[in-house]
Amino acid sequence: MTDREILVLLLALGAMLGLARGLGALARSRGMPAIAGEVAAGVLLGPTVLGRIAPGVHTWLFAAAADAGLDAITTVAVVLLLVAAGLHVDPRVLRRRGRVALPTASLGIALPALCGLALGFLLPAANLVDPAGRPLVAALLAVALAVSALPVVAKTMLEAGLFKSDVGLLVTAAASIDELVGWPCLALLLGPVRGAVVFASFAAGLFARALRVSPRAQSGVDAIVSGFFAPLFFASVGLRADFAAAFDPVLCLVVLLLASVSKVIGCAVGARMAGLRWREATAVGTTMNARGAMGFIVAALALDAGLVRASTFEALVLMSLATSLASGPALRSLLSASQPEEDVVALLRRGAFVSELHATTPGDAIAELVRALGSLIKGMKRDARDAVLERELVAPTGLADEVAIPHAAIDGLDRPQLALGLAPRGIDFGALDGRPARIVFLLLMPAKAYDAEVRILASIARATYDARAREELAKATTVDEAARVLARSAKRTRESMRPKNMTATG
Repeated sequence: MTDREILVLLLALGAMLGLARGLGALARSRGMPAIAGEVAAGVLLGPTVLGRIAPGVHTWLFAAAADAGLDAITTVAVVLLLVAAGLHVDPRVLRRRGRVALPTASLGIALPALCGLALGFLLPAANLVDPAGRPLVAALLAVALAVSALPVVAKTMLEAGLFKSDVGLLVTAAASIDELVGWPCLALLLGPVRGAVVFASFAAGLFARALRVSPRAQSGVDAIVSGFFAPLFFASVGLRADFAAAFDPVLCLVVLLLASVSKVIGCAVGARMAGLRWREATAVGTTMNARGAMGFIVAALALDAGLVRASTFEALVLMSLATSLASGPALRSLLSASQPEEDVVALLRRGAFVSELHATTPGDAIAELVRALGSLIKGMKRDARDAVLERELVAPTGLADEVAIPHAAIDGLDRPQLALGLAPRGIDFGALDGRPARIVFLLLMPAKAYDAEVRILASIARATYDARAREELAKATTVDEAARVLARSAKRTRESMRPKNMTATG
């Protein structure tokens, strides 16, 4: 590699990474996933915009960079994204919740896959590189429509405060099953070389997670991938095609509708079979509808393998982007469509408050908070403690930002009970960001009260979303003071998430 080639490669990487990171941060500030800005960076630098405004500059920069190794770097990015995807598959959740999540995952895979197959066989010949390869393209579209992006799904549930809830675990297990089925199927379709890379990369992540990699190590891998390799790959997606010249609005709309309707209906029916009410089951479907990075990877690999034309590639990219953008707002809309019957403030006022926990471990903190509930759970203290401890083994309930919500369903409990404990020195509840919890909510639910659990956990999430509120709550000394902090914070968060054209209604 000559000095000139190295210089051009570094300039191309700098332009892609700088613009992708900048637009990704802008997207996040507007409440959108960072991938929206990162893909937009590639579109701006690619043939769609820069190629039209300054074709000489575009050719000089990116054609030379491709020869100098840009394609190899983006291939490494795909490998690491697949490793990260495997790391997000938690075998403990699959063991404990896989059977319950199986109807959601099965219908959420089968219905979109059938729609993808039908679409592949009905596509006009002009959209195919080789009409003789139509069965392979149909199978590829089946995978593209069936897969869910586990990292996007997890982030959506985390922001809603439902990641460690029973519903959140159901969604996480179902999305994990999607990936365990989807990536091996894609590997088979891509042939021995590309398929082996896809399978080996995903399997490496699974193997590392099975070895119980620490949350801190996983967070470090995520930081490296999301900070450098993911922006480069998503920007490269925008570089791959001229989104103006090859844009087929009818095909894009058909792909988006087929993917979204089939995924939401399939997952919602499966979740309903698992015991959720229709509103919560539909929320599960809208969350599972996000394709995110997984959809981009399928589209890019298919284009690079010469299986689809640019118009089909763009339809898959836009579908993946649109479903990721819509997932979070749709979930919030469904959960806020009716106000919770009992929010965190009301539950706390009739529950228990411990201004300083003496516990130093999750088990001791759970036992201390169970004791604090006293006569509210008379005759059920031991069962409650054991149920919460067992639930903690399924998946630690530490959230990010020093908050933990250990919880469990208790047979014989007639209504939800909540205890709040403050731990100034922090207690390690296994949060993904590695930070110990200073604010610990113990939530006890009646058996199979999935809808109430979703509403209450969403209420807790709203009340602890604001960093200032968490600091004030950590210093509270009485239940009234804690309740006032939570009420003010929940109101601020609810108003900030309300569409701008809506006026406050009391």
